[in-house]
Amino acid sequence: MPTPEHCFIPSTLEGFSDFKERREQLARYKREVPNGADAFFNQLLKAPFSVGGAISRASALQDIRALIDSHVSETTKSTGFFKLWLSDMAQLSELFCTILDTSYIGFWLGSRRGCRRYHTDNVPFRMLVTYAGSGTEWLPKHAIDMCAFKRGEPNEKIIKDISARRFLNPWDVAVLRGGPDGLLHRTPDDALDVPSMFMRLDHPEFLAKVQARS
Repeated sequence: MPTPEHCFIPSTLEGFSDFKERREQLARYKREVPNGADAFFNQLLKAPFSVGGAISRASALQDIRALIDSHVSETTKSTGFFKLWLSDMAQLSELFCTILDTSYIGFWLGSRRGCRRYHTDNVPFRMLVTYAGSGTEWLPKHAIDMCAFKRGEPNEKIIKDISARRFLNPWDVAVLRGGPDGLLHRTPDDALDVPSMFMRLDHPEFLAKVQARS
């Protein structure tokens, strides 16, 4: 199991605010999958899904709903689970704004993930939640050959101990430290070619860079 050296586990969601002052690469808040999640996302994932944009702390619920509105049927939007899910994404977006001390954040939600190789994120912090499908795979430091990673070697050269691999669970809330000493992670194999529902929250500076490249 992960040790405190590898993973900070706050007792509440608000405890994520302490993560920036700590030394761990990952903060993880474990949650149970709500009843009805499987049926809801099985229906939603029948068609490809991808949205992104800016979410304001002051209007997170309205902003997220506006982004995903055209991708969700009226029947789906009328369900209680849709309202629960929308509220959850808004709450986490507001929380991430608080963690970063910013008025808005970059938001991405989609059904396809393609990060096959272990990597670190080129951002100070990133929040991830897998709502349906397999959660993100990550490596503790002792399992990594950093020289192989920096040389651009494939995954099988980077990982020194395959039994040390760790996985986030569906609905877990994770904040990853990025940069040169960030958390090494990837999309697990069984999520590369199978639809999932994955939310990524970023600092607004990252959103600006994405928009500048598009």
